[in-house]
Amino acid sequence: MIEETRHHHPHIDPRQPRDGARPRTNPPVFAWKPLEGQERFGLIVARDRALSNTVFQAEDLADPMVLPERAFEPGRYWWAWTCDGDHPETFSFEIEDDAVVLEVPAADEWLARLPAGHPRIYVRPEQIEELRTSRSGARAGRWAELQTLADRLLAEDHEIEEPPYLPDRRADYEDFFRTWLPILWRSRRFVKGAELLALAWLASGDRRYARAACERMASISRWDPEGTSFIGHNDEAHMSVIWDGSKAVDWVWDEFTDEERALVIEQFRQRGEITYEHVHGGSRASARGTYGVTRFGSHDGREIIFLALIGMVFHEHIPDARRWLDWLRPVLCGIWPVWGRDDGSWAEGPAYGSAYVGIMTMFATALKRATGVDLYRRPFWRNHAHWRRWCFPPYAEWIGFGDHSERWKGIWLANAALVDLIDRETGAREMGDYVDAFMREAQNLEEPQSRRLPHLSAQDYLAEPDDGEANAPRDEGMLRVFADAGWAAIRSDLQDPARDIALVFRSSPYGAVSHSHANNNDFFLHVAGRCLAMPSGYYDGYGSNHHTHWVWHTKSHNCVTLSGAGQIMRSHDSVGAVENAFEDARIAYLRGNADASYADRATRCRRHLAYLKAHACFLMIDEFMARPGLPSALEWNIHSWDRFAVDDGARSFRVERDGSVLAGHFLYHHNGFFSLSEGFDPPPSSAKQSEQWFNQYHLRFTPTGPVEQRNLGVVLCAGHGELQPAAVEAERVGETEVARIGDDVVAVNMGAGIAVDGMQSDALALLALGGARYEITDEGVTTA
Repeated sequence: MIEETRHHHPHIDPRQPRDGARPRTNPPVFAWKPLEGQERFGLIVARDRALSNTVFQAEDLADPMVLPERAFEPGRYWWAWTCDGDHPETFSFEIEDDAVVLEVPAADEWLARLPAGHPRIYVRPEQIEELRTSRSGARAGRWAELQTLADRLLAEDHEIEEPPYLPDRRADYEDFFRTWLPILWRSRRFVKGAELLALAWLASGDRRYARAACERMASISRWDPEGTSFIGHNDEAHMSVIWDGSKAVDWVWDEFTDEERALVIEQFRQRGEITYEHVHGGSRASARGTYGVTRFGSHDGREIIFLALIGMVFHEHIPDARRWLDWLRPVLCGIWPVWGRDDGSWAEGPAYGSAYVGIMTMFATALKRATGVDLYRRPFWRNHAHWRRWCFPPYAEWIGFGDHSERWKGIWLANAALVDLIDRETGAREMGDYVDAFMREAQNLEEPQSRRLPHLSAQDYLAEPDDGEANAPRDEGMLRVFADAGWAAIRSDLQDPARDIALVFRSSPYGAVSHSHANNNDFFLHVAGRCLAMPSGYYDGYGSNHHTHWVWHTKSHNCVTLSGAGQIMRSHDSVGAVENAFEDARIAYLRGNADASYADRATRCRRHLAYLKAHACFLMIDEFMARPGLPSALEWNIHSWDRFAVDDGARSFRVERDGSVLAGHFLYHHNGFFSLSEGFDPPPSSAKQSEQWFNQYHLRFTPTGPVEQRNLGVVLCAGHGELQPAAVEAERVGETEVARIGDDVVAVNMGAGIAVDGMQSDALALLALGGARYEITDEGVTTA
């Protein structure tokens, strides 16, 4: 029997389906992590644990993943992977009656369904006449926008020089960054221009646009794929060629000269092979594993999509393209996404999620329109739009939990375009108001000069007009949990920004790697459209001094620290979870479990969060237990763009921003102290600056002394133009910390049980609200 080590991080143990899982797509993908040195595999799926009643079997597999072509009947199944006749433990899964049936044919069938000629990405040759006719009809407005952009591009230079080599980032990061950033955006704009010119040619038949696009793609195809833009040296320059390049080439294929076309084919052949070896594993030094099994890098998640488009566009001219697509089929149609699952959340946050999910639509839409295989039927897609609606309000001043939280026009337009596309392609038609709100907000926003790209979407332009009837999203309650990536949102009014109290929470099973930080049990908070609690620091470049020594650290987040120490950093072991969600008419509750994130010095570090609806208050309780012999002082941290006012005697603080208020009342009446500070150590790099990078202010409350165990409660009360912050009277009654809010009572167990107003309990907290009694325990919320 093969022995395996099970790990709680989905990238260390990428098994699918998990034992006892109920996959929402039928057939499910099967994936596993082999032991080192194993190269050929098998898969058995059966209706019994002994694997004797076999319903699916695959042998002599080169990769540890399989996506069956046919759906399974509803029911319970067992599966195991094999190697050299041996197999590890057997796992079960269940196909439910309502699982989405999505049968993905073999890659050879994809290619057979593609048009014999070009174009074949998003549009077919037989559709061109109608496309051009629609310039004066259904697409008139969009054509006017495209024509303006294309005419502007015609006046530009259609040649691009090969970039220089990058300086050593280890020797001088700022020197590296100042060289790298212009290369990225100049090359990205150049090829994006080729795509828009090629689109204008498709839409109009005007050969001026086609010739300019051909010249651009021929120019960049003179770059050496093994030189300064080699994926192992400057992967952003490499990706600039293949990001929009395949589409541009496809759309002007017949307009190239024979010499140009041969040059382009060879460029994409080499870059395709380099990309395949990089993300699949090969002989090159940069190859470090197989995407979706042993490799999960963010940039790899772009490159697999670009590789698929190369394969679809060039397959007649690149023999290896079929091999690429065979491997990509289970990766893109089953394993993806690797930073979330069916509930639609994305562990790296809305900004990076917008980029990476948006890039995936390039493949999903191309496959759907060319072959009829509709990946948008997978539950992830519709749920992703809902995750964005709950966790990314249009009015947001700052978005949390991941790099790039700026309020830039491009981020707002990209979010609107992505949600609109998902709404259209899934047929849900329920996000129109959300998309419109983002578009309105975007009109008042700016974009840094260095990042400016045309925002016209070729997918949107080439989509058939959608005349379906709009639907309203069905919202139930104020709490929505997205446990797959460990996100949750409490929203008091999704419809009215002037009344909305929006707290977004993170405790993620994907931990503190990639573009995520050491911030499980973190939160950010908007009140009536103003951000009053936020993560601290700015994304001035991946791995910069500021990014590495401030942003990545727990101290820069709204989390607890332990005698100055934060969570375990850059580790797959530093995982969290959102648990025990509960909601009724009076409260919404969840628990963040970050035990593993503080495991070097704590056995328990959990954050309980209850929203008291009648009072517009949050009760937050941090529960800490030290590892034996390692006592710590529990420190509660919060950050804001605005100064904190502190009342030491009342153990309270207040922060205000444009009429919105957050008042905090600590439920701790023994010795303790506030610490106030501002700024960053180290500050953001001078190589990249933003007008939105305002100074930030920091508050920390510390109960005095290192201890083995502590429960620390705080009541956070929101206020805005139509709402006064609730009045809170905090006191200690015997060994119980108590907050009185009107006629309601909140009590926190400080280790000796709860005894207040004739009520007794051994629970962590007791809430007497509107005549009902709630207890918060390890099992969650109980009511009486």
